[in-house]
Parts: sequence; structure tokens; C-alpha cells
Amino acid sequence: MKLPSQQALDLMGDKFPWINHYYREAVPQGVEIKTSETICVISEWLNEPTYYANQTFKGWTIGVEVHIFYKLHLELSTLDEEMKIARLFVKDGWTVENSRNHLKDPDTQQVDKVFYFAKDLIIKEREK
Repeated sequence: MKLPSQQALDLMGDKFPWINHYYREAVPQGVEIKTSETICVISEWLNEPTYYANQTFKGWTIGVEVHIFYKLHLELSTLDEEMKIARLFVKDGWTVENSRNHLKDPDTQQVDKVFYFAKDLIIKEREK
């Protein structure tokens, strides 16, 4: 099974053309972050067993942080697009665990947004 951050990246795919670059876990060293581009960093924040019964776990909970750094002077209804992102995850079985308020970076003046999504995976019993 793919890691949570890869599952989220695959889910978002090319559905949001206003996002110039996607990165998993972190922006790679040497990549110049430009305020003229919108980037999205998807990282794992939760990955643990759940649904305990009969002295074992029956499920696994995964979670991702989706962090968007908006380019300066973006002409886009960001709230509408953020709702599309949340709906996409919910439609795929994720829950919105947290949707943080917008913040402005004091150095770059870029606005950013952070979502936390989680998903429960049920582990199927192996046949004997």
C-alpha cells in the first residue's frame, strides 16, 4: 500500500491547475521557492493502528497535512478552491480533522492554508 502522502498526492493529481508544484513531505533542498508560484506540500501526520479487538488491531488510521502556499496577487477564489479540496478528500473516505485559518508570512507576504485529513483503513482477515 502506498504511503499516506503519496495517496493524497495521487488523489489531488492534476485537479487543481492553479497549483504550480506539489511536494511530498518537504520542499527538496535546492528548490527555489518563488512567490510567483503556488505550491502544495503534502506530508504525513498520522500513521497508527486502531480498532483493537481480540488482542490485536483491526484497522490503521492514516493522516496527511496539506499545506498550500499561495502565490502573491493570486486572482482566484481561494475559499471555493479550498472547499473543492476538502470535498475531494471527503468523497474519497477521508475526514477533515482540522482546517487552519489563513496566515500571512511576514517575510514573503504569501498567504498559506493548512488542512489535516485522516482516513481509517480496515484490515481484512487473512484466510487460513
